[in-house]
Amino acid sequence: MTKARYIFWDSDNTLAENGELHWHKHLETASKYGVKLDNSHRLKIYQNNGQQNWTWMKKELGLKVDCDTYLEEVDQWYAAHVGDVPLRSGIAEVLDLFTKAGCRQCVVSNGRRNSVLLGLNARDLVSKFDFILCKEDYEGRKPSPSPYLTAMRKMEDTINDTIHPYECLAIEDDPLGVTSAAGAGIAVIHRRLHKKDPVAPEAIVSVFDASEFVSACRNFI
Repeated sequence: MTKARYIFWDSDNTLAENGELHWHKHLETASKYGVKLDNSHRLKIYQNNGQQNWTWMKKELGLKVDCDTYLEEVDQWYAAHVGDVPLRSGIAEVLDLFTKAGCRQCVVSNGRRNSVLLGLNARDLVSKFDFILCKEDYEGRKPSPSPYLTAMRKMEDTINDTIHPYECLAIEDDPLGVTSAAGAGIAVIHRRLHKKDPVAPEAIVSVFDASEFVSACRNFI
């Protein structure tokens, strides 16, 4: 197995267990404007970023508030609660493993920069990464390969050298993210959010337990 020199992390639900927090920030903020979300909306809320969630709620559920105000309110709610969100098990160990191995690490997220940084700063993680790439930084979104293609170019600019996909490793919880990284030619570890979640077929390995995750990452060092 080729050793990885460049590690590309997804953020939400990969580094920290913040999916429920994202759900509740929309659940509670939307309710202020008379919009009732239910469990049938969870997957859409989870897969979309904040602006996309505002767009479909405005169109399909009659949300009556401007986008900037809505996003400011969900971010305020998130900021007030994000300190309670733990890192996923095994994450701290793996971040240190890659750092000690001399790997360069970054974040590639579909999320808005303000939201992503709130979560990373709450866990003092920003310094672990060379850069944080968010939806404002590229065209398209996962499952398009665009986020990871942009991230590889950004890494090249950061180190002032050429990199190749076979030197890279992506870590994703969402099959859409797995598809995105694989489409850019990058090997992917699929860290499932729930044990019974289906395996993403494009991933080189799919794991759930922390011990399996750490072991899978060690294979790339």
